[in-house]
Amino acid sequence: MTAPLPSPNWRPAPARTLPLTIPPGLRLRGLVAEEVCLAWAPKASGDNLDFTLNPKNWLHGTEDYLASVTASVLTATGAPTDLTVLWATVLHGMACIFLGGGPPGTVQQVQVSVTTQQGRSLVQSVAVAILADTPAAPPQPAPCLADGTPVPPNAMALPGGAILTGPSGTPYLIA
Repeated sequence: MTAPLPSPNWRPAPARTLPLTIPPGLRLRGLVAEEVCLAWAPKASGDNLDFTLNPKNWLHGTEDYLASVTASVLTATGAPTDLTVLWATVLHGMACIFLGGGPPGTVQQVQVSVTTQQGRSLVQSVAVAILADTPAAPPQPAPCLADGTPVPPNAMALPGGAILTGPSGTPYLIA
């Protein structure tokens, strides 16, 4: 397997990075494992921030790497101030999600799905509290192509700044 290439100009914030883990196997002891509840640091409605899941422990000893990540907000209602996934990408070998908006005083659920190069997959829900003491705000605009396709910070740029895209119109990424 090829190790993920670093994205030299952008790093996920350590303060909003959680380990991606799965519950321990307790069936041998006759116990039922409870759902692992992860929660990122709170954010204000007007913040656009990166939130990251690190698969290092989950993939330990496998020589496997994340190949793709998708994310959606399970608690979205269709309001302009809903918590919104502005982009999701694999950055520095981690699942990085950029979130904006969110109704103040609520706890939102983000469902993150990851797939590895060797075919492993995991779906993990992560809670994000939206601070109550800030006004509701729609997500701030994030970089995107003319058709609205989000452009994460690890998109390949051509000389002159144009984003290199594939046949489907999505940007080529440096993982």
